Amino acid sequence: MKLELTHKQTTGLVMTTQMRQAITMLQWTSAELWEHIQQEIHENPILTLETSSIIPSTRHHREAYHDPIDQIVPDEKNWRDGLVEQAGWLKVDQSLKETLLFLIGNLDERGFCTVSEEEASLETGHSMNTVMRARRLLLQFEPMGVGCLDFKEFLLLQVEKKHPDSSVLSVLIENHLDDLATQNFKRVACELDIDEKCVIEALEVIQALEPRPLISDYGPNNIPSMPDLILERKDGGYVLRDPFSFSGQIQWDDQLVRMYKEGKEAHEYLDDCYKKARWLLQSIEQRQNTILKVAEMIIKHQRDFLNGGSLRPLTLKKVAKKLGVHESTISRTVANKVLQTPKGLYELKSFFVTGYHSADGAEVSSQHIKTLIREMIKEENPLKALSDQKMATELKEKHNVKVSRRTVAKYRVSQSAILIQTKSVGT
Repeated sequence: MKLELTHKQTTGLVMTTQMRQAITMLQWTSAELWEHIQQEIHENPILTLETSSIIPSTRHHREAYHDPIDQIVPDEKNWRDGLVEQAGWLKVDQSLKETLLFLIGNLDERGFCTVSEEEASLETGHSMNTVMRARRLLLQFEPMGVGCLDFKEFLLLQVEKKHPDSSVLSVLIENHLDDLATQNFKRVACELDIDEKCVIEALEVIQALEPRPLISDYGPNNIPSMPDLILERKDGGYVLRDPFSFSGQIQWDDQLVRMYKEGKEAHEYLDDCYKKARWLLQSIEQRQNTILKVAEMIIKHQRDFLNGGSLRPLTLKKVAKKLGVHESTISRTVANKVLQTPKGLYELKSFFVTGYHSADGAEVSSQHIKTLIREMIKEENPLKALSDQKMATELKEKHNVKVSRRTVAKYRVSQSAILIQTKSVGT
């Protein structure tokens, strides 16, 4: 065996601390960014706050400091903060914790995970095994079920926890939600070779389950009250503005900057402060520009909806391609951001809907197709339920939309679930 010392030159992308901070900053809400800015200014003497219209004092009178965000955002932690805190208690390796925090950041307002395990692995750079372990951990957090991928998985999890001895419930949820939605109890009873009364009793148990993990804490229409952007109608068009110009409120301390540039005492210390301050301001400006560009494109594409029409199909990939950035950048940009419009408050990510093209080339959103499928389920004969292929054929013949059988089957589960929950509420 021969040992020798050699030089090898390679190329690669190194993610610096500053780059990570800029990426993280992009997905923060305005309140989270403001909290970070306060912390940075508290630690960096070369920066000051000049917000006389909102904050009556500077860093030299911190006892009189007034945070404008306190007027809007309550002091108590929200459900996502609680999950992050629970993750902090775990003694696990760094890659697992990073993946766990990524999944928490990609939960929607119902508590469901909006990214698949494959997407999470690609985004974080961690293995599928790490992602699967992280999601299993998340499912054990409180409230129970956060991190489930869909309604069906959450129902199955509740059955596993609350009714572990019932095999019928799991089979019904896994394979017969559409039959239960149309009250086709006889067909289910025959297929499972059980009494029809057992099917009805099982449905009552399923209806008593929670439809989403955060039902008790966070309603479906409970959108954060502070908008990150405001859209106003003016002169027949729309004007988009940022209600908080953070960069305009941050000022340099002239005396310390002068000392730094003249190379006087404490230059080495001030050099680090100056570089951190410059990076902070650049990151804030870059974040603001990116959010405005993405929002402007969304508004332009969804103008019909803002004028009272329907949402048009729009994907992260399409916006990313037009702006010349990575799809993950768009995902982080719209995460946790709220837009105030003349129609009300909307999360930016709610403007992204998948869609299809009709035979004549017109775009049809997935929401519209789901509505059509739900209507077909409601109108079908319980004794002669439509097959997935039959539904796909009817969508093509009656509505001029070509949808695969597999897509119909996927949408059918969610729409059957909605019908079951609607009937449960009605009773």
